[in-house]
Amino acid sequence: MTIEELIDLQEAGSRARVLGLKAHENPYLAAHRMPTGDTGALGDWLARHDAWKFGWEAEDASREGRIVTHFKELISIAKRGALDA
Repeated sequence: MTIEELIDLQEAGSRARVLGLKAHENPYLAAHRMPTGDTGALGDWLARHDAWKFGWEAEDASREGRIVTHFKELISIAKRGALDA
């Protein structure tokens, strides 16, 4: 996935939140979009799912006045993951 595709998916997630969709309505959760058997496809699917979800969550946090807390949590999770590696 290119950086442009990543940004587009994040924007799509953000727009979905603006339009009132719920997080579970992520289009990458649709059965026809889920990979079957190919580990390369699974990695790509997960990246796309997560990009959409990130955009949705960021928009949701900004609407709830929790944007600073949201990004602090993401940084904390990333730091913990780096320590586990």
